[in-house]
Amino acid sequence: MIRISIAPAYVAMMTAIALAGCQSFDGEKVRRQHAQDYPQALAEKTAETIPPEATLGLDDCIRLALQNNLSVRSAEIQARIATLDRKIAFANFLPRLDLGYMHFEFDPAISIELADSDPMTIEKVRSLTWQANLSIFNPATWFLYAMHKRGAEIADLVTDYTRQMTALQVTMAYFQCLSLAETERALASEVAAAVEMEEKMRDLAGEGLIPSWQADQANVRVQARQVERERTRRSLRQAKANLLALLGLSPLAEITLRAEAPLEPPGGSLEDLVAEALLYHPELRIADRNVEIRKEQVKIALADFLPKLFGLLYRPEAIDEFGAGSIDWVYGLSGTMTIFNGFANINEYKAAKQRRVESFLQREQATLSVMLEVLRAYLTVTAAQEQVTLAQNAFEVATERFKEAEQQWREGLVGSSELLEVAAGRDRARAQAIGARFAYQVSTATLLNVMGKTRIDYEEPVDDSQS
Repeated sequence: MIRISIAPAYVAMMTAIALAGCQSFDGEKVRRQHAQDYPQALAEKTAETIPPEATLGLDDCIRLALQNNLSVRSAEIQARIATLDRKIAFANFLPRLDLGYMHFEFDPAISIELADSDPMTIEKVRSLTWQANLSIFNPATWFLYAMHKRGAEIADLVTDYTRQMTALQVTMAYFQCLSLAETERALASEVAAAVEMEEKMRDLAGEGLIPSWQADQANVRVQARQVERERTRRSLRQAKANLLALLGLSPLAEITLRAEAPLEPPGGSLEDLVAEALLYHPELRIADRNVEIRKEQVKIALADFLPKLFGLLYRPEAIDEFGAGSIDWVYGLSGTMTIFNGFANINEYKAAKQRRVESFLQREQATLSVMLEVLRAYLTVTAAQEQVTLAQNAFEVATERFKEAEQQWREGLVGSSELLEVAAGRDRARAQAIGARFAYQVSTATLLNVMGKTRIDYEEPVDDSQS
């Protein structure tokens, strides 16, 4: 009978791991605890990040998003994982050293008869083994490392692309908030003007100068402006919540924004913009590295036909309780070569070549997509710019028309209904001007994004009060 002795510390560690794994999972408790803790922690983080008196501009919002956005943080983790995978692949070039230890106890003890001496009894034997391996000729390791190196570069590019897309989303949400805030202020002014007009018409209706239904019509306009203002307030609240979520902060918090210099589209002809996009767009730079990865996969498939050589060094050491033992060094080369595996290596080589061709086609498809996106964004910016000019001119004309109609109404030259209709036209023109400016900013940000020029190199602001 042979007993294998295991160290008590090892037994205790394995027992603790087993007991930890056997603990039951209370899903309701975990969900309840997270539902209680996460909103509170997020609210505290938001309060620390955005003080109540702080006002944020576009640069501030993008900077906070690049720090806290969950998609950006996830992409950064994936980039770190890709770097670790590359380091793991590099380990194939380094020697591998294994150490083995075993302790045997014989029950009953083994008695060995020795010539001209008393028999020797062996009850315990320890075995210590050293083994080292080193890859000498294995081309696949080089190609595998090159694949992981390209993969780490792709992960960094994906992180930058995620940051650019996050910055675009923040930009769109920021200008939407500013647009809705401007609309709300305009509606507040319109409500005040509508209330004043209704009061005047009530007075005229009381004097019998105009029918009472015209005063009621003015009251309906007041109600319509009030309803529209409340709807805009709710939309603004939702837009700010969306912006806070993009910043990785609590959507239930309050945020105050300030207007900054508007975005300006890049200059140059359409051909220049397309050429610049083909140079800097992250999707195309990722496609380049995917092509290289597919090339390395072809090389790996080809390397499967070649022999693999490994150097080895082996030293077993067995010691009994009397100190006697044997020590031998074993070293040499070990090689393997696939002779026949059901044509799997041949078919894998053919498949790798097809995947390489596919990667070329995918890059061409991505290139055409980027060119089309630049064209679409360029035309959208041009149309939005024209719409801004048209909407602003229409609003100025509508404003002058309302002033003239109001003066004629006071002189009794036009009726109240006509005045209200002119006022409604001015309100619509104002809303269209605000919307046109918002659409122009969004289209400009989109054009910059499809060209790979969305700014993400933000640094922490310097606090002069600490100096």
